[in-house]
Amino acid sequence: MALAILAVLSALSLALLVPSPALAASLLDPIGPVLEAQSWHLIRVTLIGLFVVVPPLLLTAFVIWRYRLGGRSSSYWPTWEFNGFYETAIWTGPVIVVGFLGVWLVSSTLDLDPYAPLPGGDPLRIDLIGLDDKWLAIYPDERVAALDEIAIPVDRPVSFRITSDTVMQSFLAEGFAGQIYLMPGMVTELNLAASEPGEGRAIQTQYNGAGFANQRVPMQAMTEGDFDAWVTGASGDPLTARTYPRLISSAVGVREFEVVKAALMPLDDPCLFDRVVARYHQNKPISITEQPGSALYEPDAASLPDGACDALVPEGSGPHGTAMGGMNHGAHAGEPKNGSE
Repeated sequence: MALAILAVLSALSLALLVPSPALAASLLDPIGPVLEAQSWHLIRVTLIGLFVVVPPLLLTAFVIWRYRLGGRSSSYWPTWEFNGFYETAIWTGPVIVVGFLGVWLVSSTLDLDPYAPLPGGDPLRIDLIGLDDKWLAIYPDERVAALDEIAIPVDRPVSFRITSDTVMQSFLAEGFAGQIYLMPGMVTELNLAASEPGEGRAIQTQYNGAGFANQRVPMQAMTEGDFDAWVTGASGDPLTARTYPRLISSAVGVREFEVVKAALMPLDDPCLFDRVVARYHQNKPISITEQPGSALYEPDAASLPDGACDALVPEGSGPHGTAMGGMNHGAHAGEPKNGSE
């Protein structure tokens, strides 16, 4: 009976590990080389961990059966205080596991550095801005901006610059790479690629207040031709520093699980991402009416800094710097944003 139960549980565990074709790409069904490497890393670590976990579980069942209540045929002789064989067996397994895990952890951390560019030619640049209920992906070279959708071409490296225009957030490119944090006034980077067409998701994994449930949007990997056709489909009014504040919702106007229609707009300001970052480096507090995510946010009052691109963002705000000293935004100067701080 015990073996039958163990077999059933093992079968159920394997079934959970098999990805469903109806689901989007995920950690166990990656469509990008970065997440594929991370997936194999997880599998290796799990198998190594089983080397220590499985024997005690099996021995526990054996001991319970052998020394069960009423099992008079089994003898027990506690006539020794130290046993070198048992002591060696107990410690050898964990020492080997820790050694292997340490080596693989260091090597994987170096190999999977999110800031390290990927081979494969000129990367596609995407500037990603996290809002309280939306993702805004800016393609500065293609001069388009996508609201609540991200598209990337297959077999071409993609280099993200990422920031937040509200509170601290966490971006997960499900199906393509792991998660990375983003903060207002700071720039982080994420490099990834797609090895085949498919659909993943851009997910907000850290609670950031009202609208958190809405930040799960499609992230499409498509052929180069389909990507070029997608770019040419931009329509509507161009996105500028003056129209950008109207994309942001006030905290009182956001509804959870509200499906926001994706939009692809022409981009009239290739410096828009830098202006959003520079908003938090003006050496003065941001008023509540100007702070995205505030309940009193007013788009007409939330202007972005002017100036040339190379003069907007101070040195040290990139991924290899901190730029914490220059940050001074509304959540620290007045009312918390969305109740998430």
